[in-house]
Amino acid sequence: MKEIFLSFRPEYFKPILYGLKMYEYRKRFCNEETKAYLYLSGKKRIVIGVMELGVPIRLDKTIDDYCDYPDTLKRVKEYVDKRDVCAVPIKSLSLFEKTISLEEIRESIPGFMPPQMYYVLDNHENLKKFLRNRNIKSPEIFHKHDKVYYDNLAKSVKEIMTTEKYKKIDAVVSKINDYEEIL
Repeated sequence: MKEIFLSFRPEYFKPILYGLKMYEYRKRFCNEETKAYLYLSGKKRIVIGVMELGVPIRLDKTIDDYCDYPDTLKRVKEYVDKRDVCAVPIKSLSLFEKTISLEEIRESIPGFMPPQMYYVLDNHENLKKFLRNRNIKSPEIFHKHDKVYYDNLAKSVKEIMTTEKYKKIDAVVSKINDYEEIL
């Protein structure tokens, strides 16, 4: 399984943590199952854990598969128009027992700069060893992906955040101190 260091904007992380976002969207991505160490960019600047990702679905090549699902087809067409053609199944998310700050990485790997998108860790052995030495909690979320989640495919974070399910989970999670640092 390919291992990568994946940069992520913090505002897109909550729906993943809540188990509501089942696909990650990218213009291009590894064409195999992937283990991704998650780096939250912006003001957070921390590595929070690991996601296991499935083989990407090329939305531009599978668009005819969604004709029986008009809402999904509409969303997929919008994603393809924006050129985010890879829907990467999120199989699981596991958080580190303790997050890793950018400063902590730079103490071990001087001059380290996080990627705009992702690094393949085979090309960054020091970072790979550094990340593998961290304790990981049991998975927070798990999605089987033995079928396409049509109700979730090509659903934007904005759409997910307007659902009642998201609002209910967010109200509970925002009160839990364990998640204070990453949210």
